[in-house]
Amino acid sequence: MVEIIKADSSQIIIDKKEIAVYMGYYSVPCDCSTEGMIFCCESEFLKAANFVACCEKVPVKIIGDTVDLGFKAFSSKSLAKNLSGCDYAYVMAATTGIEAHRLIERNGVTSPLKGVITDCVGSAAIEAFCDKINLSFECPDFLRPRFSPGYGDLSLEYQRDIVEFLQTKKNIGMVLTEGLMMVPVKSVTAIIGIGKEKNKCTGHGCMTCKSDNCPYR
Repeated sequence: MVEIIKADSSQIIIDKKEIAVYMGYYSVPCDCSTEGMIFCCESEFLKAANFVACCEKVPVKIIGDTVDLGFKAFSSKSLAKNLSGCDYAYVMAATTGIEAHRLIERNGVTSPLKGVITDCVGSAAIEAFCDKINLSFECPDFLRPRFSPGYGDLSLEYQRDIVEFLQTKKNIGMVLTEGLMMVPVKSVTAIIGIGKEKNKCTGHGCMTCKSDNCPYR
């Protein structure tokens, strides 16, 4: 059965450094003016956002490079490696909502810079929400890094199967375009394996991880 998870914006703690990284500030700190705009955009985004997700626990069966999750068999060597040793996984979809989507579009029209910053705030916000969801699952320390369609050799086409399985339009108001883009734009779908040993990865999901030697990649 699909479970619905919601969070109030006050419960979402966004890492300012992560916003800066999304903006391209990898090693150089933001200037005071940019920091002020980040604060303004973050406050505005959190007021507009509606954090909601849906998920379901599914069985995992791996044969070679094929991962059978009950509702669909995924052909992916990368996903098979990520879920190796897992008997179950969570299939999840999460979004920050349509009002946050409209805010990003509106700011992009009125001020290109503000639009870019708001977009980066949204990226950090959805990751923070997904991290919060992970902590709500059973044995969070044993969960594998989030793995999303489009990462490694897992085709983006599988996005359709996850969206259909979780009935995201009905449950969280998220749909796919013909080009497989998610609307609202700050949305995520992911597969999260439940391992038998503690997770050795201390970062976020695989899409944001920059480690070249992670055992789950």
